[in-house]
Amino acid sequence: MKILFLADVVGKSGRAALSKYLPLLKQEYQIDFVIVNGENSAHGKGITMRIYNAFKTYGVDCITLGNHAFSKREILDHLDECADLAYPNNHPLTPAHQGIRTYGFDGVKLHVVNVLGKSFMSPEPVVSPFELMDQFLSTISSEDMVFVDFHGETTAEKRAFFECYKQNCIAVVGTHTHVQTADEMVDEGCAFISDAGMVGPYQSVLGREIKQCIIMMKENVSLRYRVSEAEAMVCGVVITTDDTTHRAIAIERIQIRPGESL
Repeated sequence: MKILFLADVVGKSGRAALSKYLPLLKQEYQIDFVIVNGENSAHGKGITMRIYNAFKTYGVDCITLGNHAFSKREILDHLDECADLAYPNNHPLTPAHQGIRTYGFDGVKLHVVNVLGKSFMSPEPVVSPFELMDQFLSTISSEDMVFVDFHGETTAEKRAFFECYKQNCIAVVGTHTHVQTADEMVDEGCAFISDAGMVGPYQSVLGREIKQCIIMMKENVSLRYRVSEAEAMVCGVVITTDDTTHRAIAIERIQIRPGESL
């Protein structure tokens, strides 16, 4: 089985890049299942029902989120309509049972779990991702596949989570920093990368307009989030699992910059 994970989609150019490259990536890598982090897809913060539906038409199977999951409040009115949207399982606004999405493959369950890190993250009081993971694992079969999108700021917290649960998961993929790391590995049947990167404007500061970020940092002022309109890069990973053991056997980084091809 091959799982394609594309990291934080940022703004309009990120959505356009997803629409353009997803069919090509699915064909190139013979992908069986697609997971996309969409937490920055609506003007840099959150997701809307319109964008959720668009992602589904592009061929996305499951959409994960992060600390901006509820920035667009209208999504709260459509929670029951978004069966393939995994909210951060430890976010205080996430309803019960909507931080994990479950799918079936040849009699084996695949659970997509979305969690927030606690280090240097949102001011909301989040439950420890370790505590929630322990609770969740006690409710499922040891034969099930568990894919975790760990949305966090620090590489140390993500790596510690991976080391703690690598025997229980097929993948722990980090998101949030928008900078793709080069530490991908497979250990004990679990794939890992600290951060998968972003599908967002290449000429930007983590997706934001460059000049605005310079003003904010030089003058110590807060400005409304402005997404860069530059052409997007595409970042993510392809994870391969063994069809017999249902454990990860390979992880490959993907990074396509403007002007490059597959």
